[in-house]
Amino acid sequence: MRWFKIIRICLMSIFFLNSYNVSSQNFIADTSAKTSALKSALNLYNQFFSPPTGLYNGSEYTYNAYYPFKINEGDPFFQSQHFVAGAVFYNDVLYENTLLLYDIVKDELLIHDPTNIYVIRLNNQRIGGFTISGHTFIRLNMDTANTAVLNTGFYEVLYNGNVALYKKVSKLLFDRTSTTEINKYTVESNKYFIKKGNNYFAVKNKKSLPLLMSNKKREVQQFIRNNKLNFRKAEEDYLVKTVAYYDFLN
Repeated sequence: MRWFKIIRICLMSIFFLNSYNVSSQNFIADTSAKTSALKSALNLYNQFFSPPTGLYNGSEYTYNAYYPFKINEGDPFFQSQHFVAGAVFYNDVLYENTLLLYDIVKDELLIHDPTNIYVIRLNNQRIGGFTISGHTFIRLNMDTANTAVLNTGFYEVLYNGNVALYKKVSKLLFDRTSTTEINKYTVESNKYFIKKGNNYFAVKNKKSLPLLMSNKKREVQQFIRNNKLNFRKAEEDYLVKTVAYYDFLN
């Protein structure tokens, strides 16, 4: 009888999964009734299949193999060197309350294996998006985007409406040579991209926005002046507020 109940719950879960086309955009804004139904079905499914075997199918991540040297300043990770609770959209399934670590240098998302002994790097091509430390990332693919503007990888979603604003967070390793030793350190940099329709545009400086928003150029410039937005002092705040206002105008 117990197995009959398990099979029934699995069939219900599959029904919900097939009847609702979940995408990266649903991962960002999953407040609909259908998404709630999907979550309920997934909770029932994972209750009987714990740990969720569909999540643990990546390859082993070995820190010393990637970084066989001491990093004197900084680290390769996003926000924290430690695993933190988040959510990942993997193989079209949303896994919540999952411990995650994001290696920015390698652009790879990491999890623990069920025994908490090994670290697994998830297959990037199967990741639709993830949330970590309050930041939401989605995977943008080169074959579906403007390849001259951005590369395939994970991009943080700063604003998601009819117009979208993404940030690419990168870290690079550098050497600082002294008379006695070579010290390695990381430098983080950010690049911003706007999506209008099916096109992506790089935001190179504050002059880029009026050009990208030419149909509402006067209103946008007036908004920036009225709100005393400063691109140099608060770049991200400037971009988010301006893009949101432009989206509102349209």
